[in-house]
Amino acid sequence: MANKKLELRIISPGQEIDSQVPATADMIILRCTTGDLGVLPGRTPCTMVLAQGPLRIINDGTECSLTIDGGVASVELDVVTVLTEACILI
Repeated sequence: MANKKLELRIISPGQEIDSQVPATADMIILRCTTGDLGVLPGRTPCTMVLAQGPLRIINDGTECSLTIDGGVASVELDVVTVLTEACILI
């Protein structure tokens, strides 16, 4: 279980995001409308509404941050899919 990773997919109309951020992660922290949610491998499937704010990707001790303009996210089978109107790498 120690080598298990999350797969991250970010979908945003008119933007090429995937080439700018890591495709896998040890942990992803999402800003939801009800607070922050940290996602680790093996997470129970869920869907959440995202608030405007940071999306943090932690991979091999390195953190990458994006700012998203709200949207929705789903977690299923260690795949995190984020649908957002706009996303900026910070």
